[in-house]
Amino acid sequence: MTHPSKKFKKAKIWILQTKIYEKTRSGRTLKIYLKKSRFSRIMGDMKKVLATLIAIFSSIIVCAATPAQDSFFDNYVSQTWGAFGGLTGTTATDIIQTKDGFINIGTYEGLVRFDGVEFNTFKKTKDNGLSFVSVRNVIQDSKGDIWIGSNDEGLQQLSRNGNRTFTTKNGLPNNSVRALVEDKSGNIWVGTAAGVVYVTPDGHMMTPQFESGATAQGIIARALYCDTAGRIWLLTANERGLFLFSDGLFRMRPELEPFGSYFVTAITQDLKGKFYLALAENGIVTMNNGVVERIKSGTIIDRVPTMTMCATAQGTIWFGTEKGVVVQDGGEYFEYKDDILGSATINKIISDREGNIWLATDRNGIGKLTHGKFKMHRLGVTVNSLSEDKSGAIWAGTDSGMMFYDGESFKENELVAATKGIRIRDIHRTRNDDLLICCYTKPALIRYGKDGMRSWTTDDGLVGNKVRVAIEAANGDVYAGTTTGLSIIRKDGSIRNFRKADGLENEYIMALLQDSNGVIWIGTDGNGIYLMKDERILGHIDSEDGLAGNVIFKMTQDADGSYWICTGIGVSRIMNFNPEQSGKPVFGNICSENGLGTDSVFQILPESANLWYTSNHGIASAPMEDFLDVAAGKKEKVSAKYYNRNDGLDSDGPTSTARSIVDRHGRLWFTMVDGIAVYDPVRVTKNPVMPLVQIESVTVDNTTYTNLEDSIILKPGTKRIEIKFTGLSFDAPERIQFTHKLTHFEDEFSAPSPMRTLSYTNLSPGKHNFLVNAINGDGFVSEQAKAVLFVQKPHFYQMPIFWIVIFVTTIGSGAAVVYTKQRRMKLENIRLEKMVRQRTSELQLEKEKSDMLIRAILPDKIADELKDGIRSIGENFKDVTILFSDIVGFTKTSSGWSADDIVDALNDIFSRFDERARKCGIEKIKTIGDAYMAASGIPTPRKDHALIMAQFAKGMLEDIEEYNKTARIKFSIRIGMNCGPATAGVIGKTKFIYDVWGDTVNVASRMETAANTNSIRVSPSVYAHLEGSGIRFSPPIECDIKGKGLMTTYEIV
Repeated sequence: MTHPSKKFKKAKIWILQTKIYEKTRSGRTLKIYLKKSRFSRIMGDMKKVLATLIAIFSSIIVCAATPAQDSFFDNYVSQTWGAFGGLTGTTATDIIQTKDGFINIGTYEGLVRFDGVEFNTFKKTKDNGLSFVSVRNVIQDSKGDIWIGSNDEGLQQLSRNGNRTFTTKNGLPNNSVRALVEDKSGNIWVGTAAGVVYVTPDGHMMTPQFESGATAQGIIARALYCDTAGRIWLLTANERGLFLFSDGLFRMRPELEPFGSYFVTAITQDLKGKFYLALAENGIVTMNNGVVERIKSGTIIDRVPTMTMCATAQGTIWFGTEKGVVVQDGGEYFEYKDDILGSATINKIISDREGNIWLATDRNGIGKLTHGKFKMHRLGVTVNSLSEDKSGAIWAGTDSGMMFYDGESFKENELVAATKGIRIRDIHRTRNDDLLICCYTKPALIRYGKDGMRSWTTDDGLVGNKVRVAIEAANGDVYAGTTTGLSIIRKDGSIRNFRKADGLENEYIMALLQDSNGVIWIGTDGNGIYLMKDERILGHIDSEDGLAGNVIFKMTQDADGSYWICTGIGVSRIMNFNPEQSGKPVFGNICSENGLGTDSVFQILPESANLWYTSNHGIASAPMEDFLDVAAGKKEKVSAKYYNRNDGLDSDGPTSTARSIVDRHGRLWFTMVDGIAVYDPVRVTKNPVMPLVQIESVTVDNTTYTNLEDSIILKPGTKRIEIKFTGLSFDAPERIQFTHKLTHFEDEFSAPSPMRTLSYTNLSPGKHNFLVNAINGDGFVSEQAKAVLFVQKPHFYQMPIFWIVIFVTTIGSGAAVVYTKQRRMKLENIRLEKMVRQRTSELQLEKEKSDMLIRAILPDKIADELKDGIRSIGENFKDVTILFSDIVGFTKTSSGWSADDIVDALNDIFSRFDERARKCGIEKIKTIGDAYMAASGIPTPRKDHALIMAQFAKGMLEDIEEYNKTARIKFSIRIGMNCGPATAGVIGKTKFIYDVWGDTVNVASRMETAANTNSIRVSPSVYAHLEGSGIRFSPPIECDIKGKGLMTTYEIV
């Protein structure tokens, strides 16, 4: 960057570096880049530049589309159900919510009951007590009875005391029922295709009269309405068809005479008692104290017939027309523009107990509008970053430039116009309320504020033009993270860059943070975090140090000084860490295994007692206390709650690099791929309406019960009970959970679960009360558990009298045989004790024999290990002595003797050797024909193994000499010894022996071969062990040893 001279230091001109296009005569596009320059450089050409700018800007027309104004419906979430959503048919003729909480829908296929999850249809079948197939109208009276007006089957009353049907045979004017309403006296008014009647509480049908001049003949009822005063209004399909029942007569209303010919299609009252009347294509009029006024709403209700109206407890009035929905709120009218209903006619609108709006349509089934928790600003473009300035305005950086929201609507301004078409990745507000705007192309980094606009690119020394993030440090320097390194723009205008050569191993910067110690945290895309202060890298943190992941999305420091790091593999919390001091940070990591529902967490936002976070799965929140406890290892999981379309979050979700904010009012502004979602914790309240819970059916083996007011008797042998239940809360029915308990089977209520069906098997005899509670999405539990009583009848053998008889019989029979059994048992015990003693003695004798046998074969230590169950025995010994002896000329000597003589002779000699080995502590290994092998220092190591073996060898010569004095077969032997390491162990699984291996063994065998008759030949290692021990040796004897070559040996003399 060029520094201004002192002379013009205060005369800088700041102009946004951007692209300006001007059509030239040749048709080409001229690109002009304007940058910060010295006043002196442009002063001479100022007039020319100004003229050019005026010409260019006068030719630019800003045609940016401004997002629509906020609407009443921005906070509403819509959902529809038709034939493909489980509803029987696409035409819904009527809709009500009954006192049990169910939504009941009239269709041409019957009455449909809906709990928010499942549809159940009721209509006439064999022996089910229903007389209707199609339903045109449905109401519930004050006693809880349901009245069904069918399309051509009359009227049916569904009551706990029994059902009744009314048709033309018992006084109904026509079997096609068009309207139903109950008055304050409990009379049910019925409008048909040929007149009106009412049914009294005692079941009598009465026909009301019309005033003179108003004929009742040919009247086709359209609607019946009971006003707040208890009066009945009749709307007919006839011209001028508005009647009020007064003084025993239906009378026409004179207030509408000025309208001449009119048709009334709907009627309702607001909370103040004012009437609203729909006059087909002539719009809506109000009627209050005889004064009629036409409404000019500016919506479709001014010209399209309104077929139904609904005044809610919240004071809104909803209008259902032949082409959509309009709502009046606070005197303003809002038209629902969503196309989910298409151009369907709205047959009925109701508001349920929770304030949800339900729509019954003629071709698109039913719809529901729920007040969502989020307010969506649908901008049609991906929003990457948000920032709030000092005035409270919101700035949004999007994929197509900056946007400015002043609290009422999105507005155009200088910055918005200048950044059209530029991809903005991040926004940072400086201490003086300037904005640092990070672009993914030139002009790279923009600073915008009261002093104008300024930009930096690679032409000015910036490390790269793709700027991901920027912050202003406490000293006023600007840190800009790009995809190719880090740039520090100092207050004096100079720039210093950090890349790989400067210690920044990963140049792709994803996040920046200056902590309370003044240290800059630099988050990278795959190499963790670098720590910097005073333009010096202090250290580096990555997953090897305990960080959850090395891809860093966002970093923040909370009021307690703890750091929260959002990575691609979870969230890390670092406490009590000062990067300027020695020592590694201690991490508390939270990931999907801890209940987050995801591993890649893009950003966290604290709000009151909750912590919000964004991820690929959307937006979620969990109690802050849960996060702290999991990070500290005090708890395994957080209680995360994800938000979806039913909460008003009608979006495809956030992006990994987006920055959301919490504004000064505590509202959370979330950046989404198609706009902005706003959550206002002050305005969003939990649903205060307690959920209802209903047990729908109980199936006992193959029998299903739906009338659950009485206890259910279970026959003896009942195998399985299946209970189906549901919860009624339509804000978010998919989040309803249940707790349940069956008395005398379970001690406590179960943990909350979304399961709606339970099974029990083999209940014990007695009374069992099944209790179930519903919990809605906001955690409210139904006020009273729903219950059903089971009485399990016992088998005859489960009855007390049966066991009393069995007890008495058993005692009587048992008493008769007790004495005999006791005597026989005593005699048998004496016999068995004697037998046991005898068998025990025999077993002990056999055990001793087997023990002696195994100890005769194996060393005591090895024998003990085998007895303890150890099957694989092997051990290395560092230093032992091995001895081999062999009878000289055994084959020739034994050839003249019988086998018995030879065996007797060998047994005599080897027995002498064995006895001497026992006394000397020598371990006999084995005999092979006339050869004898022994070892010292095995299996128990000993330091004097060589000396002991030498004494044993000399003793063997004495034993041979003593043997030859009396033996018929005279023998001479050779003995060889060697010292060194060896391996010993048990070989095989059957007929196993204890054996020794190793080169030490081989050399000992070679010493025996090299020995003279009746002499002891030893190796140099034996000589070295025995030197100075008192054992005398011959002079060294050089001999050629097989496998070893020439070796110096000795003989013990």
